[in-house]
Amino acid sequence: MARAPNMFSVNVQHATEFHGDLMETYKVRTNPKGWVLLINNENFESETVQTRIGADTDERNLEILFIQLGFRVLVRRNLTKEDMIEEINGFSELDDHASCDMAMVCVSSYSVDKATIITSDIKEVNVREDIMSQFSDDRCENLKGKPKIFLFPTCRGQRNDFGIIDNNFDLGATRSGSPNPGADQKEFKKVQFEGNDMLALYSTIPLNIAMGDNATGPMFVQCFCRVLMENAHNTDIQSLLDMVALELREQGGQGESLETCNYELLNFYKKLFLNPGMFE
Repeated sequence: MARAPNMFSVNVQHATEFHGDLMETYKVRTNPKGWVLLINNENFESETVQTRIGADTDERNLEILFIQLGFRVLVRRNLTKEDMIEEINGFSELDDHASCDMAMVCVSSYSVDKATIITSDIKEVNVREDIMSQFSDDRCENLKGKPKIFLFPTCRGQRNDFGIIDNNFDLGATRSGSPNPGADQKEFKKVQFEGNDMLALYSTIPLNIAMGDNATGPMFVQCFCRVLMENAHNTDIQSLLDMVALELREQGGQGESLETCNYELLNFYKKLFLNPGMFE
């Protein structure tokens, strides 16, 4: 089942000046601004798990967006758990981070909750333990003091939807920084690490909605790309994400069908302007 024809075209508006005081704003002026690891799990090693609708289009739009914003992009597709962890660890050790001002990691896949992403071989990766913790100051010195953005757009189901035995994990939900919180402080309590200068954005849509008979896939990526390409030239990242969350809420309806978007900050105290088209 394919997504309906996508008339959306990414075209980022360039900044005409650097925004923000350097004492209160993260420096994002290098060329490239940083590297992006874009992981897209579209196909899965199980006949009972469907291909993710629209994932190829979303991947293409995100890659174009990141390039136009001034980043270099590494795209990886349909990774097993072993391969995903290897790619993330290798990306955290990238020497090029030393000469750049920031980095991004985007993992698009199925999920069972905010803490757990499903890999192509139907195994679970923990967002904090297996992904974000690899970019802590002690493990990734080349990005110490620099902003690190994590994007997790997923289609959320139950473990039994993917043939996984549910061990009754109690992972709850996290503090949200967007207008659509639904926060539960139990999330990630079992995983402790010191995350500095990190922002993690989560977008989820219920599996039955994303894979329904009339489904065209999640709306998050189009909202995200549209808001950033039109406003990143003069707007800080948190304001941009609030705009994305509001747009999703206005377009997505109410109740169980609502596609949600929220974010959390880990010692992320400065403003971040992406300054597309501006370099030093």
